[in-house]
Amino acid sequence: MSAKSVLTALGLPDECRVNMRVPKTQLVEHGDFAAADRRRIQDGVESLRWAAAIKPTAVGIPAFDAPDGTRRVPELQVMTLELRPGVQEGRVNELIHRVFPYPVLLVTEQGDEVTVSLAMKRMSQTQADTTVIDGEMLSTGVGDSDLEQQFLQALSLDRQPHTDLFAVYQGWVDCTVALRVARVTGTFRVAGSLEVVRERLNALAETSRLESELEHLRSQAQKERQMARQVRLNAEIRTVRAELRDAQAKL
Repeated sequence: MSAKSVLTALGLPDECRVNMRVPKTQLVEHGDFAAADRRRIQDGVESLRWAAAIKPTAVGIPAFDAPDGTRRVPELQVMTLELRPGVQEGRVNELIHRVFPYPVLLVTEQGDEVTVSLAMKRMSQTQADTTVIDGEMLSTGVGDSDLEQQFLQALSLDRQPHTDLFAVYQGWVDCTVALRVARVTGTFRVAGSLEVVRERLNALAETSRLESELEHLRSQAQKERQMARQVRLNAEIRTVRAELRDAQAKL
């Protein structure tokens, strides 16, 4: 898998192509980052390229302006990031999403690993004409499995809602959540609505929490030598297993 494969899967028209290198000095100067984050950019980023700009004039999909003024999406951007070995990928990805004013689909390469990440943006409540990340960054690794190939096919611009550019970005979020869910259920299925996407994200978080709790309880049970305590731990394990099945059913 490579960043190029993800870009190809998006199926963007030639009018969207930018293919411009973004200097690290420009990131640092405009990012208002803490000293540690500036070092992460300087030391960890091999290259950042602005691959594409998805504008209404290029794709025939309207921009988005929320009636209450909380969100504006005049365009979407696609970036590719190459990181050096040993760098904390998640933090650098978040910094890239923070620094650009429009929603970004970021494709990150680090060695043989490829990650797709997205982050919703909204208007800042304290600074005029400034956008901030709305909620948490969402990311998923992409490899060569059948599920991941289905994910790539689903990313195509032609398969996203064309109501407006915000709907396109929500469609990509839906695809990303669907892949993370598919790694649990074995079935890739996009939700088709933002409400269901949020429910699936909550269920994923709950599933992860319960799996960690179950692993901890099993470890305790294996080490426990007192019979009464073993009985209590086994009862807790059965309870958590049932809760885990319920959480997985919501995926």
